[in-house]
Amino acid sequence: MEKPANAPHSAGLDNAQALPHLAQLGLLRYVRRNDASWQMLSVDEACSAILGLNAEQLCCSEHSYARCLYACNREQLHAEVQQQLSKRGFFRLHYYLQTPGGLHRVCETGQRQAADHDTLRGYLWLEPAPEEARQLQTLQTDNERLRSSLELYRKAQDSHLEHLARSRAQQDLLLAITKHAYHTASPLLEAGQMITRAACEVFNVNRIGAWRLQGSLLIPIALYQRDEGCFAKVDTLDIQLFPRYLKALQSGRSIDAHNAQQDPRTSELTLNYLKPLNISSMLDAAIRAEGQVVGVLCLERQGETRHWQADEIAFAAALADQLSQALLLEERQQASSTLNLFRRALEQSASAVILVDRLGRIEYTNSRFSDITQYEPEQLNGQLLSEQEFLAPLAALLRQPHQTFGADHRWQGEFKSYRKDLAPYWAQLSLSRVLSEHGELTHYLGIFEDITQSKLDQQRIERLAYVDDLTGLGNRAYFLQELDDFFGSRDAHGEREACLMLIDVDNFKRINDSLGHQTGDKLLMALAKRLGNSVRQMGKLARLAGNEFAVLLEDCDLSAAHSVADEALDTLSKPLFFDNQLINLTVSLGLACAKQHAEDPPTLLKHAGLALHKAKSSGKNRACAFDESLIAEASYRLFLENNLHRALELGELEVHYQPKIHLGHGKLQGLEALLRWRHPEKGMIRPDQFISVAEETGLILPIGKWVIREACQMLKRLGSHGLDQVKIAINLSPKQFSEPDLAGAIAKILQEENIDGTRIELELTESLLMDASQPLLDVLESLKSLGLSLAMDDFGTGYSSLSYLKKFPIDVLKIDRSFVMDIPQQEEDMEITAAVIAMAHNLRLNVVAEGIETREQLQFLRLHKCDIGQGYLFDKPLPPDELIERLKRYQR
Repeated sequence: MEKPANAPHSAGLDNAQALPHLAQLGLLRYVRRNDASWQMLSVDEACSAILGLNAEQLCCSEHSYARCLYACNREQLHAEVQQQLSKRGFFRLHYYLQTPGGLHRVCETGQRQAADHDTLRGYLWLEPAPEEARQLQTLQTDNERLRSSLELYRKAQDSHLEHLARSRAQQDLLLAITKHAYHTASPLLEAGQMITRAACEVFNVNRIGAWRLQGSLLIPIALYQRDEGCFAKVDTLDIQLFPRYLKALQSGRSIDAHNAQQDPRTSELTLNYLKPLNISSMLDAAIRAEGQVVGVLCLERQGETRHWQADEIAFAAALADQLSQALLLEERQQASSTLNLFRRALEQSASAVILVDRLGRIEYTNSRFSDITQYEPEQLNGQLLSEQEFLAPLAALLRQPHQTFGADHRWQGEFKSYRKDLAPYWAQLSLSRVLSEHGELTHYLGIFEDITQSKLDQQRIERLAYVDDLTGLGNRAYFLQELDDFFGSRDAHGEREACLMLIDVDNFKRINDSLGHQTGDKLLMALAKRLGNSVRQMGKLARLAGNEFAVLLEDCDLSAAHSVADEALDTLSKPLFFDNQLINLTVSLGLACAKQHAEDPPTLLKHAGLALHKAKSSGKNRACAFDESLIAEASYRLFLENNLHRALELGELEVHYQPKIHLGHGKLQGLEALLRWRHPEKGMIRPDQFISVAEETGLILPIGKWVIREACQMLKRLGSHGLDQVKIAINLSPKQFSEPDLAGAIAKILQEENIDGTRIELELTESLLMDASQPLLDVLESLKSLGLSLAMDDFGTGYSSLSYLKKFPIDVLKIDRSFVMDIPQQEEDMEITAAVIAMAHNLRLNVVAEGIETREQLQFLRLHKCDIGQGYLFDKPLPPDELIERLKRYQR
């Protein structure tokens, strides 16, 4: 079967198949183009056995057969074919054919196709080659072999010359690097720039970079770009993104990636690094120090790929070694510089430094150490720490290092020692263990500062902190420390008895306000001196606050404490003479026993304070001891304080009114407004229980205004029932006078309620009038200007003085119930009451007696012309609704 060339010549193919089958005779039928290309259109399939090429190989392209013609000029052969065809109509040629089967002498004969003169058909057969053909073939083969050998030799020579040139350049560069003296502070940068620039020429590559590996980051040292002739600024690379590359770098000396984008060791760099920079080949040599990869030298070829030679790979490694040497040199320089810096810093340090080896031998001390201790380094270096007496505290710490040092290998604290001249000093020491890189102890480092001055200052401050500036006694901090020490020793050595006595000067604010703070300070100093003479030998004395003192009576029971308290009361009640006047003082005392009443300082103070409060509330100038009932009283007082805040808002407060009767004709003269508290749980709470709480908390101010308003509204109700001449007396607390504009506030209420001031009477306490100051007198005059009348309440129970009645605009004098209640049993009370009535009338004051409960009392008061009376004999205090009905019985 023959191989057709293409469709247009199918007719020629049919004609070729029509020829006789003569393959057995060595004849091969063919059809080819009639031109010098000698392109076969079809050939007998037997050509494979005869020529060693099958029909497809001979007909596959235009020159498939022509390439096998050996030492022939096809143009000449074609011209000869055309000449023979024109003469005879056929042709016959001899030529040589070179095939895989060897060199053949071929005879070709043929003629034009009848239907197509552009094609020829005929036969090919092989003729025995003459001797000269064989010789020619042998010669040709030898020539080819010689030519190939010469080409190989030339290439080897060129490669050798290139190798010699590279070796010379490499040796020159290595020699230059070796001889180079580094002059900068960064030998690594200097070497990196020199190597990358020169190596670009030696290796004939586009880019060379030197990188330093720190952790997971590749930090650029220098990167030279040959094409631009300059160093490039590049970013740090995170090598964790390229694990295969890092593994290859750590496992080998270098990475010679001829095709970097395909090489498995470097292919993961393609997307982020290689492809953007058009890098085709890489030669990376690891920079190592002590067996660890610390950097990499990267040779990068852009454009076509490149095969790296063995000497190039070795030379890149040698350059990496040079960079490693530069890195070590830089680290040594830095270490040396750091060491020198540390030495200068230690020598110039404001702290003393001592370095001791693990055996306790002193190796180093700095100049500050010499300044503090007065010992020079030459006297100490090489000496054992334990032999230096002045360093005994430090030696003691190092004798038991496991107890001294914690998990952090450090100890801090203070120690006291002596200088060379035996002067004492204190130091704040920081002691550390110094470990080798393998974790073994090598040295101890001590750093300390001289804190002698601050220690002395601290001691002075502590002395000042525990001493009262005014009296020279111990202060509150001192006394609390003494209490803590007592209870500490009590816990350690068994129970010890002790009593705490709190002493408070009665009415000391009045003394300060009336006589001045300077006189008050003198009084406190005199009292402190008296107390010191009286009780200092029996216990610890201190001034806790302004006018409060404390005494801790150690090894003293409650009975003995009472005796000491009575002695203190007697001593402190004696008059004092200051500023040309005689001053009488009283004190109140509270006692609490450590064994009976408390087990710790705060509780003891608390219970003694409760006892002191009890002494104050019981009339002052006395001593009271703690008992459990005081806790209940304090709790109840706290309950009152907490609930009183909401009592006014919730409407729990009420005003009751007690009638006041004219004792002469028995008619209703007025009412006294009395405050009551109806608690939803406790019921009715007496005024004497909560008024003092209201005064202490400041609630008396809004409560007082509310009472005045309630009284005004009651006056309007009374007026609607025909009682428009009745006056209402209202008690004012001394605390209300602390309000900036008391008179203005009352005037506003009177105006808002449309009440005439003449229908209101304000009752004042004697304690208020004791403050005979001009501001108080001005307030009273302002109240009088509103038409209000003023009454002195509870006359005779306090510091009664005719000067008050003369100085202040008082209209009414009220005799306290304590004088009336024992009439006629107590002759003394009868005489006092009669004298007060007579005195008040002489001063043109009306007299009101309160607490009238019997007819005998009423008869006595009428006999002595008392003007007005009130009490349960006439009526109890009544709530508003009941009051209106009850008043209908009274004469008007």
